[in-house]
Amino acid sequence: MPKEKPSDYQEVTYEELLNELSTKKTTLTKAPPSALDSVMIHAGLGYVNSFSNFRAQDRNLSRYQNGLQLSLGIDLFSPNWYSEGTFKNYGLTTEGSEDISLKEFDLKVGYKAPLSQVWSYSFNTGIANRFLKISDPSQNVHVDETTPSMMIGAGFFATPSKNISLGVEANVRTPFLSQTADKDSFDFALKVITSL
Repeated sequence: MPKEKPSDYQEVTYEELLNELSTKKTTLTKAPPSALDSVMIHAGLGYVNSFSNFRAQDRNLSRYQNGLQLSLGIDLFSPNWYSEGTFKNYGLTTEGSEDISLKEFDLKVGYKAPLSQVWSYSFNTGIANRFLKISDPSQNVHVDETTPSMMIGAGFFATPSKNISLGVEANVRTPFLSQTADKDSFDFALKVITSL
């Protein structure tokens, strides 16, 4: 005696079966949007000017230097918050018998917000590590130090397109250690940033 078909059973044609499987496959392959999809990476090049105070051999020195900076940053899962690492090289500055070499690495977290469709501002804070060498044989001065510092800064930028920003940024630093030749410093940079 033949078995009866279950009441919920429904016969389908071969084409209907293929269409149903294709629809299910399309539904499964569509992943929900990820927060990483909108994360952007930022690379920058800048011209930087530094005004630094040094103390060596019981002498206070104030010096101006200029150099180049390279930066690389990433959004922190938001278009407003970012993290950035910056390397600055001021090269060798010579004044009389005095030679000063200064390099710096910064790591900071910042907040940026639009003022209009083109203009925006930013605030940042972080740590800086400065590599300082001072040599002046005539004054018997020899300094070779690495100084960790706290920094805060602000910037003002124009973004003529989604992937390019031009702007200025200023940062102030103060050392974590009091027994160091490298004292407070201020720098001012002109930057070009590309975003990917």
